[in-house]
Amino acid sequence: MPSPGDRFRDDVKALVERVIRELGLEERFRVVTEYPSPHGSVIREQGRKVDVAVLGREGGRPYLFLECKWQSGSGSAEDKLFRAAEEAKRDRLFGVHSVVVLGGEGFGAKMRRWALTEGFVHEAFLEAWLRKFFGG
Repeated sequence: MPSPGDRFRDDVKALVERVIRELGLEERFRVVTEYPSPHGSVIREQGRKVDVAVLGREGGRPYLFLECKWQSGSGSAEDKLFRAAEEAKRDRLFGVHSVVVLGGEGFGAKMRRWALTEGFVHEAFLEAWLRKFFGG
């Protein structure tokens, strides 16, 4: 049985695929999960897998990375947000659009505010964000 985090990742992937399809961009992009980042990890100096990656159909160049952070209750996932913010910044330095998507009710109000000011996207706004991002 998949974990809540895995289900969240799969839901994000399905939403990205639907938006791309509805905007008529399926000839330009494909969506994959657990994509091995060519940039590795900025924090751990080792390999890193991106939760959801949008790749160009021609050449498979990474176009957009989405890191999915799910938190159903209070806990240590908030620490992972700081690392995710650094990873997203590094992706952007290498020319790949990158965003962290927050889901679940477990992130405290202060942490949500911090994350949103850092450019994270809350699951409630992801579809609108994707449509604007892809030009729809």
